[in-house]
Amino acid sequence: MDTGDQYETSRTAGMETETPEAMESQSDSEEETMEDDLSILMRGWINERNAPDILEYEGTAIENLMELVDFQSQRISTQPTLVANILKMDVDRVKYLIRSYLRTRLYKIEQHAKYYVDDNMYKSRLSQNELDYAKGFVAIEEKHMKRSFMNQLPPHLRSLSESNVNGLDMVDRPDTEAAVFCRVRSNVGEFQFDASEDPIVMRRNNIFITRYSIIRNLLEDGKVELI
Repeated sequence: MDTGDQYETSRTAGMETETPEAMESQSDSEEETMEDDLSILMRGWINERNAPDILEYEGTAIENLMELVDFQSQRISTQPTLVANILKMDVDRVKYLIRSYLRTRLYKIEQHAKYYVDDNMYKSRLSQNELDYAKGFVAIEEKHMKRSFMNQLPPHLRSLSESNVNGLDMVDRPDTEAAVFCRVRSNVGEFQFDASEDPIVMRRNNIFITRYSIIRNLLEDGKVELI
């Protein structure tokens, strides 16, 4: 996207006295910021699609990109046809990425809504809108089940949060033991994948298949990415 034009349109009267070198430096900085937001959301989208549980919400990147999309959408009508078509393609590409990212998260929320709402760690990963949606989804689901059959059961069998000594739980949770592929983003060094095996050196661009629970902390630290 043409962030240089964005700068020219949005600058204030007091900024018109800046030198060309300063203006070029600020424009380059804005381009780097937008590229960083795209890269962050792209990586977050791929990780989200491949992780069995819900990850941290990329709120800052989405907010910045939505502001840029709104600005570019307003510019389209004022541009020549060729430029307008290029801008529209660029805007549509970012919109698709944002929508797919949010839909992926909503799908995960619907699959394990009660678990995410009840678990403080996962609840903190949701945006406020996602948390409100999850709570509403849980309320509707519980109301439906109670009307359909739960109220016909003995009182001691009506709980939707019950677990027993055999490890069976009424609340469905993500399978964090699922196998995933990951690529190393930065050198990790020796890493213990399994207590019964020798450590393995994880170098940048190495690809591994392992249980998600083993590399979850590395993913949260940004040292690996899912593929």
